Amino acid sequence: MQEKEAVKAAAKIIGISIRTAPKSAGIDDIAYKILSDEEKAQVSAETRKICAQFKKDRPAEAQKAIALDWLSDADTVDRSDCLILIGVNGRKPLGFNCGGCGFKGCQEFLSAKPPETIFMAGPFCMFKLLDLGIAVSSAARAAANFNIDNRIMYRAGLAGYRLALLKECNPLIGVPLSATGKNIYFDRKEKLEAKELWKQINTKR
Repeated sequence: MQEKEAVKAAAKIIGISIRTAPKSAGIDDIAYKILSDEEKAQVSAETRKICAQFKKDRPAEAQKAIALDWLSDADTVDRSDCLILIGVNGRKPLGFNCGGCGFKGCQEFLSAKPPETIFMAGPFCMFKLLDLGIAVSSAARAAANFNIDNRIMYRAGLAGYRLALLKECNPLIGVPLSATGKNIYFDRKEKLEAKELWKQINTKR
């Protein structure tokens, strides 16, 4: 379809917005990758694998909520025309010893061992997380300027991280892009159902 080709062409311009986004102290540790269709399919498949791991040994209600959330994002990535991964080297501090990471200084931060988890484990430099947020927001804004529907997805970023699609980066965020007659990222019934389930689960705690 001509819209898909247009989205892929626009993704390269969106990449410029990522690259030129402001960075703390002018130090650029941001990286991004416009995925091929094959890589996008791998991200969707990996998201499903993570879902199965995450819901294991949990109560039935939680398993259902997790499946609704994660599989919805996996399906939406499949339906997207393009997927951009954006990441940062969050383990590289600026050396300010600001304590924003929760440690006394950068040396203590660097000495901390990440916990074992299926997710993207920190600790991360606060400034690098700010840089990632600005870069991701710049990408979403640029896509919107082209009238391209988009969504900021942690789960797609996690899948990309586990697939080592941006090896030097942790954490990562995925930004899928789509151009259809109806925005595929909103009004997802399964997301609303998951939200209600989580409300019920949290109320019981």
